[in-house]
Parts: sequence; structure tokens; C-alpha cells
Amino acid sequence: MLALGLGLIAALGWGTHDLLVRTIAPGARVLPQLAAVMLVAALVTAPFGWTKALPDLETLALAIASGCTYFGASLALYAAFARAPVKLVAPVIGAYPLPALGYELLRGNPVSGIEWLAAGLIVAGVAVVATQGDSDSPRPHPAALPLAFAACFGMATSFALGQEAASRIEPMHAASLARSGGAVLALALLALRPKGVKAALKRWPVLLAMGCLDGLALSSVIAAGALAQASYASVTSSLFGVVTILLAWGILGERVRLAQGAGIALIFTGLGWLAWG
Repeated sequence: MLALGLGLIAALGWGTHDLLVRTIAPGARVLPQLAAVMLVAALVTAPFGWTKALPDLETLALAIASGCTYFGASLALYAAFARAPVKLVAPVIGAYPLPALGYELLRGNPVSGIEWLAAGLIVAGVAVVATQGDSDSPRPHPAALPLAFAACFGMATSFALGQEAASRIEPMHAASLARSGGAVLALALLALRPKGVKAALKRWPVLLAMGCLDGLALSSVIAAGALAQASYASVTSSLFGVVTILLAWGILGERVRLAQGAGIALIFTGLGWLAWG
């Protein structure tokens, strides 16, 4: 149950993060914004890791690889959404709980039929919510689906690596190392392509909030690695898209269709099975 709760915290963090993304002007360069978010997230989690001794090399590599993979998945996610309608790529990206459960098997942790079924219901619900929404995105680009699959598997891989590191050292230490790795990679790429930095700095209050929320969300999923049924956090964190839609409905007054309500019902059915199955 605690892992499920951490996943819900992550979903709330990423869902609110994505709502804030809407306040950034369309067409703004992604890399400077993403680098700022990664840096803030690293600084937010720094007290949990930078004051501690480094772990063994293998654990350190797992944690840093988790953060770098998460950064790569985030780039792929933004690139996919820029190249195709939300209803096309969101269900693919939102399916990351399925490879996440596969990684649990590779880690030697059993996954029950109830867990697979619950994850399937949640993924189906997320797909219904995404495909039934309005979209004014451009026509699909041939690279959109490959990028969406890269984001899907990248997120699942990042969570698996981070949770494995968290099972060996203090969970927040692992999360801090992961965020540091992602931030260093993001800043290195930004140094090579600095265009758009000044424009991004003008939006620093929004980016600061996004970095804090992103740091909270990924740290919650990684921290679940020290718990039984860590995969629950990965599965439930996939609700972040639904959280964004519900927040937009409640705060911005955007419409939620009846079919989207049915998708949300599927999601809560899956969550109920995870919690009490």
C-alpha cells in the first residue's frame, strides 16, 4: 500500500507539473526548460545525497543511469508531443507500467495475474482519457511513434534502475544521485546548444515550481524500490496525465467528456485491485 501511495504522490506531482507546462509559450525551446527543471530537482534532493559517502561503483552507476535515462525519456516525450496529436502518442507513453512490471520479473520479483490485470486496466483507462480529449496538435510526424515508444521504455527503465539502487542504499540517497546524473547530462547538452537560455530564465518562477514537482515525483517512484511491491509506484504514477486533465477541469474550466469519465472509472477499478487484490 505504501508503494501505491508513493506512486499516487508521483502522479500528483507530474500532473501538476504538466499543468504548469501550459503556461509556457508554445514553441519555446525544450532543452533549456528541461535542463532548468533537472537542475532544480537535483538541488531539491541534494541534501539527501550530497552529504553522504558515495556507494559502491555498481550502485552509483545504477542511480546515475536512472537519472540520465529519465532525462532522455523526458526529451523523447516532449519531442513526441511536438510531432503528433496527444491522442496518438499519450497512450503509448502512458503504457510504461507494462514494461515496468516486466522489469520487476527480471529483478526476480514475482508479479501476480491480478497485478498484470490491474496495470492493464489502468493503461486502458489512461488511453481512453487521452484519445477522447480534444487536440489541436499538428499532423503526425513519422518519428512521433518511435519517440513515444522511446519515452515509454525510457521511463520504465529509469524507474527500474532507480528502484534497484534504492534497494541497496537509502532510497532518497539513490534519488539524489539519480537527479544529479540527469542534471549533469542536461547541462552538458545545454552547454553545446545554449540557444533559448535567456528566454527560459524569464520564466524562472514556473520552472522552479516544475523542478520541485518533478523532483518530488521521480524521488517518490525511486524511493519505492526499498519497499515490497515497488512496481505499484511505477504503475500508479502513470495517472499523471489524468491528474492534469482533472486539474485543468477544476482550475481552468476545461471540459471532461463522458467517455473520459469512463476511462477514469477503469483507472480507479485497476487501482482498487492493486490496493485490495
